[in-house]
Amino acid sequence: MIPMILKLRARGKSGKRFTLWLPLFLIWIIVLPLLVIPVPFIMLAALIMWPSGRGYLIFQAYLTIFRVIGCLSGFEMDTESRNSTFFIVLK
Repeated sequence: MIPMILKLRARGKSGKRFTLWLPLFLIWIIVLPLLVIPVPFIMLAALIMWPSGRGYLIFQAYLTIFRVIGCLSGFEMDTESRNSTFFIVLK
């Protein structure tokens, strides 16, 4: 499942907190068509290049983009330094 919400939380040196919720589903409305439109061209290129052995690599590389996007859901990153703290969650 693709991530729908990005939560960013930061705390500065002074202790002030900043939390930002971004609705990623609005961004996916723009990005997903840009990923889906080239599918016929990628498939054609993969079929043309298949005899040379590179067609499989083209096909797998394009599918990997969708796999990586799908795996981003549940991603959490917590970073701390002396001056600040950042916490990012993709849900």
